[in-house]
Amino acid sequence: MTTLKKGIDKANIPPDFDHDLVNFRQQSDQAIELSRATGMTVDLTEWLTIKRYGERYGVSQQVVVNWINRGVVPADCVLTLPEFNDMRLVKNQPYR
Repeated sequence: MTTLKKGIDKANIPPDFDHDLVNFRQQSDQAIELSRATGMTVDLTEWLTIKRYGERYGVSQQVVVNWINRGVVPADCVLTLPEFNDMRLVKNQPYR
């Protein structure tokens, strides 16, 4: 029995996992390249994912999502990236 990480048994990994991982990485690289080709760049010091925003400012992800939906976070401070499965980024500044 080969263990990859604590609690992960290689025997439990689906046989097509490596293929899926390679496919995911290729699609991710293509999405990044498309973003660059269209001139889209994001300064990651200025924008945070919802999860990272919550960690940095001590609120839950659900609170951040609620703030976005209720307009506490202004629309110009939320960036949706369709190339990355509609991932939303929040401008790195306190809102409450």
